[in-house]
Amino acid sequence: MQEKYFKKMRRDFGEFLSSDQVEYYVELFPELNSRLSKFAIGIFLWNMKGLIDIDNPDDVSKVRLILKVLDQTPGYDFFDNVFNEADPDTVCQIIGMSPVAPIEEREIEFDYRVSEIKNYKDAHSYYEMVSWCIVISEESFTEYTANGNRFYFCENGDWWDIPCIPGMGFPHDKYGYSLIAVEMTQENKIASVTSRWNTCAGDTGEFLSPEELRRVLGEVNFNKLFSKLSQHSTDDTN
Repeated sequence: MQEKYFKKMRRDFGEFLSSDQVEYYVELFPELNSRLSKFAIGIFLWNMKGLIDIDNPDDVSKVRLILKVLDQTPGYDFFDNVFNEADPDTVCQIIGMSPVAPIEEREIEFDYRVSEIKNYKDAHSYYEMVSWCIVISEESFTEYTANGNRFYFCENGDWWDIPCIPGMGFPHDKYGYSLIAVEMTQENKIASVTSRWNTCAGDTGEFLSPEELRRVLGEVNFNKLFSKLSQHSTDDTN
């Protein structure tokens, strides 16, 4: 266990639990051995109030899924360490977990359309469908593009009809793949790849690596991400 997270949980629990009991919570919820240790006291209080039973495998699975979704979405910042005093079902509703158990999904089909987001108006047209910062406010859009970076939104099939439900492969599930944002630098390099869950995760900090992105978009769509610089080079030559 990373010592800093153990110390935080031990401090948060105070006189409630011994060190052995803190370790037991981490054994049940291994996600707590991360920044998600923030929510350890909230889970403890859920159990104390009878809102969950940590001896019930179904409740443990439900809480583990909640933690995974919180880690991959803005819910991490939205909730304080006691989940804003909300019960588990309310938390699930707020973060879009309905049903609260991940569903089995058939193999995801990839049929993308790639569109360049040329201005805030383009980005804001997605406001009701996604929680990315650049679609919420013009200030955020300007902040993200002030350095010359540009964005492409990649829409998979009938993406707007995909329910906000975690799949077994969360965050690499049908909803996560339904809409992807790709940020490109002025040098035509991929700066970030973000899923519809608002996920930037993994060892590289990305939802998908460049090669994974190439695979799901297809070669033609992938090359569209790099067409801007080529176009500028042609214009300069003329």
